[in-house]
Amino acid sequence: MFQIVGQTRSGGQSIEGQEPIVVSPSGRWKAAVTIPITDRRYGPQERQDAVLAFRWLVNGGRAATILVPHRDGRGPAHRARIIPCGGSVPHSDGTPHSDGAGYGQEFTGAVLDGVAAMNATQITLSLSAGLVILPGMRFSMPDGRMHEVADVVAFNGATLWTIIIGPWLRADYPAGTRLNFDRTVCLMRLATDESTALSLLQNKFSTPSLEFVEAF
Repeated sequence: MFQIVGQTRSGGQSIEGQEPIVVSPSGRWKAAVTIPITDRRYGPQERQDAVLAFRWLVNGGRAATILVPHRDGRGPAHRARIIPCGGSVPHSDGTPHSDGAGYGQEFTGAVLDGVAAMNATQITLSLSAGLVILPGMRFSMPDGRMHEVADVVAFNGATLWTIIIGPWLRADYPAGTRLNFDRTVCLMRLATDESTALSLLQNKFSTPSLEFVEAF
């Protein structure tokens, strides 16, 4: 579960009881993730490796930053029923690369159409022809900053879309910067050090829940 927190600001309640509230573009992502550390379908060695991987993941507590994947499955390519292949396609003879990974491909093909400045909330991007952007869709920038489409301002009928996003951009980005709608990630850190406790049932099974906040 991913959500933007701190989106609104209040000016305080007046003597007449009125309270003006405005939307802030500087919200921060928060996430709660449940991880099947030791799934019963895995063998003994895989379960041990999963525990070690979890310990490595949380090493350093809140000081460590983590690229947390957000597998939303609601981007433009998914809406068109095109499922991106995330590094699982082998060579023609069925074998993977030397590191065990396969080929990966993105289908959305979204890139910035012009320079986008830090703190901008409106951007123009080029999207593969035939795909559609809708409010609520999420994407990430190459540096791991995640954003959500708040509204569609304009569409030229071909490939150019002007959209309003939130939170505002965390950095400056040049024209041609790729936007990842297919396999979105967010640069985050643990919300608390205590959330990393791992209790194993029969010293084998566990499904811990971790809470993250966007890292700065």
